[in-house]
Amino acid sequence: PKIEGTVGLVRERGDRGGATGLEMGKLAKDVAWCDKELSRPMEVLSSALLRCGRRTKRLGLELGAAIAPFSSQYRLCRYEQMAFGDRRTALKKKMEARTKADGRAAKLMINQTSMKHMGRYGTLERMETEAAMMDEFATEAAREAEEVAMRLQNEVARIGALRVNEWDSSMKVIASGMKEACAENAAIWESALEAFKREFPDLTVPMAQHATIVDGTNNIVS
Repeated sequence: PKIEGTVGLVRERGDRGGATGLEMGKLAKDVAWCDKELSRPMEVLSSALLRCGRRTKRLGLELGAAIAPFSSQYRLCRYEQMAFGDRRTALKKKMEARTKADGRAAKLMINQTSMKHMGRYGTLERMETEAAMMDEFATEAAREAEEVAMRLQNEVARIGALRVNEWDSSMKVIASGMKEACAENAAIWESALEAFKREFPDLTVPMAQHATIVDGTNNIVS
């Protein structure tokens, strides 16, 4: 969600930059009626805003396509949690079935000799049948748990390899796209600055200067 929100902010920045450029262009046309010289810097700024807005908006579209693997994998996390929940359920079922089977087997082992001496062969046969059925249920539960474990293990390995490949390529696309967009936007504003200098050769553009500040500990910070 944070990545998608960032891409949305990039698109919004491009839209607002383009809208500001359009409004600045309208203002330049209105001013040109009474002061052509004053409208010229507005036209330069309008052109730079429009070009920068279009490039930023295109960057937003490129980023939106590049983050698709991240978004899809984020949505798959819910199903991954469900798969691990199925694994826990299968293990719980396996443990409960084995506990019941062991209990029936232990009960049969304890009472087998006494029932033979008492001649209760019907009850003994029923207990043997129940013990065998419980053991069969436990074996089936163990087999199902093993199948769930194998499917989960294979799926985790597949998704892990897929994420490594897709995320690596997506990050490269994102990095190259942002680098290219930043370079183009820098060139746009540099060309706008050059246009200002050509229109107003006597204009002095202030450059960033380091300010010397004394902080609370009497240290000089540049």
